[in-house]
Amino acid sequence: MAAASVQAQTVLDFAGSSYLNNGAGEYTVHRWTNLGQVNSVNFDLIATHIPFGSNNYDGGGGGKVGGTGNGTGYGYIGMPQSTSGVFEFSFVNSADDTAVTIDSLEFSILDIDHYTDTTNDPGNIGRENVRWNSDSVNSGGTMSLLHKGSRVQDAVGNASYEYRFKSIDNLLSQVDNPTDPDALTGEQFNHSLKLGFNDVSSFEIRFGNSEPDAGNGGGRKFFFSGTSALVPEPSSAMLAGLGFAIVLLRRSRAM
Repeated sequence: MAAASVQAQTVLDFAGSSYLNNGAGEYTVHRWTNLGQVNSVNFDLIATHIPFGSNNYDGGGGGKVGGTGNGTGYGYIGMPQSTSGVFEFSFVNSADDTAVTIDSLEFSILDIDHYTDTTNDPGNIGRENVRWNSDSVNSGGTMSLLHKGSRVQDAVGNASYEYRFKSIDNLLSQVDNPTDPDALTGEQFNHSLKLGFNDVSSFEIRFGNSEPDAGNGGGRKFFFSGTSALVPEPSSAMLAGLGFAIVLLRRSRAM
């Protein structure tokens, strides 16, 4: 019997989701449950760490922060000092973990910064880095870069990644953590990236943290949200134009 076809609009509602972590060290799985609902179909977002060798992520906290008012909030993954990790992000049906395909999605990575001056360090490298390949999306899906903030810098080296970005060199570039991805300040906007997806059910992103221990363990958080527009609000110092993540959720009919 064919499964019911579902096609409608929804949002990535981190504020209304629940966060789970299996606490499995380098095999950690982060999960945001009930991230959205379409025609009574609930879906989750899963971020599974893929061990890959040196400087390997060996587990860390994650979570979510609710948005202001009716805002959608954002999720985050904590990255311990001097580690990096590749994560597979997957959208799944909350009831049975079958893949969910989203027709069109804009996915933002926020707060790419650091708190220690890199001026006197060899290479003057940015402390937080984000890398991915456009072919790491599921078969039939597409992945592209839509926005790179002016305070996010291209990273050289490691040619195994097509897209390589980091917090900007040669200065202390820390900015306040966002409290609501739907209302970024100008500086927060400049420290962000946005990716565009079509027909996506899964994709991979690598997060890296080279921050030294400055009394708090050197850990960093990588924030992300679903958004429909990452555009400055011209009439205000606040950028309220991030809006909701409008996605088209589609379940394929059973063969």
